[in-house]
Amino acid sequence: MHILDNYELVVYAATPGGMGAAIAAARRNKKTLLIEPSKHMGGMMTSGLGRTDIRSLEASGSIFKEFATKVKEYYVQHYGEHSQQVEDCNQGLWFEPSVAKDIWLTLLTNESNITLCCNNELVDTHVADHALEQISIRSVENGQLFHIHAKVFIDASYEGDLAAMAGVPYTLGREARTEWNEEYAGKIYMDYHPNKTILPHSTGEGDNRVQAYNFRLCLTDDPANMVPVTKPDSYVRENYISLIEDIKKQRINGLGDIMKLERIPNHKTDTNNHHYCLCSTDLPEESDLFPEGGSEVRRQIINRHRNYTKGLLWFIQNDQAIPNRIREDAKKWGYAADEFIEFDHFPPQIYVREARRIKGEYVFSENDARLAPGLERAPIHVDSIAVGDYAIDSHATRKREEAGQDVTLEGFLGLTWLTEIYQIPYASMIPQNVDRLLVPVAISSTHLGFGTIRMEPFWLQIGFAAGISASISISQQKSVRDISIDFLQDALIEKDQKLTHYQDVTWDHPYRQAAEYFGTKGFFTSYAAKLDQPLLVSEASKWVMMARGLEGGSSIPVLPASANVLPVGVDMGPRSPREELSPSEYWQYNPVLKRNMAEQWLSVVNRLTNLRLRVSQTDRETVIRGEFCHWLYQILKANRSKFS
Repeated sequence: MHILDNYELVVYAATPGGMGAAIAAARRNKKTLLIEPSKHMGGMMTSGLGRTDIRSLEASGSIFKEFATKVKEYYVQHYGEHSQQVEDCNQGLWFEPSVAKDIWLTLLTNESNITLCCNNELVDTHVADHALEQISIRSVENGQLFHIHAKVFIDASYEGDLAAMAGVPYTLGREARTEWNEEYAGKIYMDYHPNKTILPHSTGEGDNRVQAYNFRLCLTDDPANMVPVTKPDSYVRENYISLIEDIKKQRINGLGDIMKLERIPNHKTDTNNHHYCLCSTDLPEESDLFPEGGSEVRRQIINRHRNYTKGLLWFIQNDQAIPNRIREDAKKWGYAADEFIEFDHFPPQIYVREARRIKGEYVFSENDARLAPGLERAPIHVDSIAVGDYAIDSHATRKREEAGQDVTLEGFLGLTWLTEIYQIPYASMIPQNVDRLLVPVAISSTHLGFGTIRMEPFWLQIGFAAGISASISISQQKSVRDISIDFLQDALIEKDQKLTHYQDVTWDHPYRQAAEYFGTKGFFTSYAAKLDQPLLVSEASKWVMMARGLEGGSSIPVLPASANVLPVGVDMGPRSPREELSPSEYWQYNPVLKRNMAEQWLSVVNRLTNLRLRVSQTDRETVIRGEFCHWLYQILKANRSKFS
């Protein structure tokens, strides 16, 4: 038995969420131990999921943007800027598993404050006074036991194992439609074809079913880099015979109709379950016991999925009931010989799309990823720490049945037309009942809310925020639930984390950071910030009032009530104020904030803060929106720094 107490932060599971957390904390000089229960590091990002589930690179920042940049740099350096590989990497969003693995290993090993510890499984936790103080892990190779103390722990496992063992309450399965007022919750049959028709028997009832898992294969059609498909030891032909009838009915015309062969560089694929096929690489109903199952139960489920997937490929390529044209088409594909070499060319990580979801301080639901009532954007979260941009979806929860009318599997849905770019609240990774713990992966959400947050780039960024939060908690000796949200957001913005999305603000816009912050405070009610447009006096007054209510903002002076304030020493008379325009009339005729008025306001601000903010030199007579946002943000940050 060994006791380790020289780490400030312990991160459990080297998933994207775990790697993001470890790197963020290490870069803030926190001694970090990153524990991975398996031999495999990187979760799904290094296990076949090479076509990133995100709609836009512009809707992400910080560590994911850094990773995507390095992916593109890799292909440029190895194949040339104008190569097919660079085009196929899609700005770094699409990549080979081995490339992703090498990049992540480099990122982790470059951080001297990170110790990576693989093949060690969690066996126990110690909680005292509702605070997690210690975990115990055991080496899978030699059985050696370690007791590890830390100031903060992060559970980045797909399954939420650490949180559950520490006593954090959690949910499984699907909520009923009325539980969180979610339009598409519960039992549902959706025709996944473009019209997205809702079919009969969609009752919206909740249950404990978990959406299907699968393996994301890396196949190739390059004969020089191909390992042939072989028949698995436990081959069950009956698993696949429904495909024969589907082929006869012309529902299926080739391998690409059975599984999605999505291209990544170098003639390889990210092979996924096909939405329209009723027998594909998913295995509905057979993941239900996985989340709470012990290591032996999970091993059996993983083996079942592995053999099923290998058997599916073998069946399509070799079964005589499959038309020859389809068999020959399928035989063009095999396992990529240079991928997953130590795992017999088969991906090591099963795709745990969903397992436990903790009960946190906030529950993220379907409604958090849709337009908010009365707004032109998804709901605004004052504690936003990241953004997400992927359509809410769910894979099937039941196998083929008559209720699906030979059209769909129950539980399969995709809300592409409905999902907006959304903010992710910090409170959703703060667990109930247990302190000194953050949970950025098994995050607090409903089944449908989880259906968009569960994508690797978002977990990566939520994990990054968890690492920053943990480092602030350690430095300030405060609980992770008690740290300043605004201070955390300042730190994230400095690292180019996206907190808010705008359609009209580029990465290099001089006032982007201020807009990111105030986008979490209700300043902008649409996806347009209009930072380069003149600011109305009425809006400036409103923004000042809102800022005064924020942390560090109580000393911000209001705007001058009059534009007629003269410098000291200037004689006001003779003057008859009642012959001038009334204040209401004046602002009616002068609605835009002028630079001289902004200068007068800043002169008071500077006396209070010693910031020495200045109105920039320009021929423009008016103040623009971004400029004023920038001043307000600088004032708030300066006031917050007094208490950091």
